[in-house]
Amino acid sequence: MTVRHLTFSVLFALVSFVATAQEAASGAPYRAFSPKDKWEIGLHVGTPFVVGDVDSKLGFGGGLHVRKSLDHIFSVRGNLMYAKMSNEESANSITSTSDNTWLSGGIQLVGALNNFRSNRANRRILLNGFIGVGFDNYKTDFANITQNGSVASTGKLDATTNAHIEVGGGISFRVNPKFNIGLEHTVYSVFGKNGDLLDSDQNVGRPVTTYRDVLHYPHLVLAFNIGKAGKDGMAKSEPLYWSDPNAMIGKAIADLEARRIYDPTDTDGDGVIDEIDDEDNSPAGARVNTKGVSLDSDGDKVLDYKDKEPFSPPGYAVNADGEAQGMPKYTTEPEVNRIVDEKIKAIKFPEPKTNDWFFPSANFADNSYDIRYSEYEKLYQVATVLKQNPGIKVLAVGHTDARGSEGYNNVLSYNRTNAVIDFLVKNHGVDRSRVVLTYAGEGTALIPVKGANAANRRVEFRVAKGETDMTRPEGPNAGKGGKKMDANKSGF
Repeated sequence: MTVRHLTFSVLFALVSFVATAQEAASGAPYRAFSPKDKWEIGLHVGTPFVVGDVDSKLGFGGGLHVRKSLDHIFSVRGNLMYAKMSNEESANSITSTSDNTWLSGGIQLVGALNNFRSNRANRRILLNGFIGVGFDNYKTDFANITQNGSVASTGKLDATTNAHIEVGGGISFRVNPKFNIGLEHTVYSVFGKNGDLLDSDQNVGRPVTTYRDVLHYPHLVLAFNIGKAGKDGMAKSEPLYWSDPNAMIGKAIADLEARRIYDPTDTDGDGVIDEIDDEDNSPAGARVNTKGVSLDSDGDKVLDYKDKEPFSPPGYAVNADGEAQGMPKYTTEPEVNRIVDEKIKAIKFPEPKTNDWFFPSANFADNSYDIRYSEYEKLYQVATVLKQNPGIKVLAVGHTDARGSEGYNNVLSYNRTNAVIDFLVKNHGVDRSRVVLTYAGEGTALIPVKGANAANRRVEFRVAKGETDMTRPEGPNAGKGGKKMDANKSGF
């Protein structure tokens, strides 16, 4: 019952310390003086040995640990260890031996025993004490070992899993903010009936050792501090157990003590205290800058408080009152207006360019030069441009697709161009002389196909550059057309 109570007590203490460390602040705003700190990851190697019923021999062991501070004194450390060790004893011409293989993991509460004193920002040497609980799994090969009151010549204790308590202490040396080295000694005591079998020699009615065997582990520790900056961009400090609990408070107090005592004396009454006044005898009533120096706004060497013209134009000599001498006569408002008007008249605005204008094309049905209702909107747009720009002419060029003979297609493209021009003149009042009639037949197809294609059956428009009307090509009439065109109708 004593062992069970002790285990529960240690676990309760660990949980209490973790809960205390994570307790959130509440109520009024409070400035925390403990910075966010890094984690410690360490490797350890040492010479374990078992103190039991058979004389112990040094073995070999190692492992790793992860440690996180709870505050400046206490921290929690998770630990893994692997070890091999032996025991050997000779008596009455009989040599008893055992070889133990050990694997364990545990959690420890570590206390920085010398981090109470506030004499430096960081400890260089740290004295640690710790206690914890864990689980282990060990097995033992033995020869000539006493078990149950009799000597067994050879045998093997199968692997067994047990709970244990671990206590110890050590000393650590801070090498730099990222690395420290330490020496520690840990003692493991196994709970239950297997606690007397680490060396496989069971103490039954013999005053050889106490009730249980004890594993000792003196070891060297190499520890590294790791951690990136937090979300606020602030770099994390070393683990808190390396730093003075009052370091930040001490720095804040030192900064306050280093501040100069505020002295509000203003000898010359210019509104700038003597401590930052570069001219503590400024004349009464003089305007001064933020350093208490009398102003000379125009830089004419006559201070503003006696300058009758404190903003004299640069480049002119001034009299004793700071007034500029030899100033030219000011330009009158009518003269300014005249100069502006002349400048505006002299501006040559560029002529609008029409070369890059875009006109819509009018498309036609198969073998037809009748204008479809769907093209009325496009021709309205062409007519609108002509009316708004009376100084230009447009070139209308008729096209066909590649079906039919070349002569037939030339006449058909001519008919299409003529129909479009006639529509612009009759329906939109465009002067006939402003549209030049040309045709291209099947020679300039947009879509390079031999069959029917609506995109190739078109009349295009572009700004004319001195071209003249083309005459009707030779040959019989081509295409269907001639129906009456009415721009007031709508539809397709």
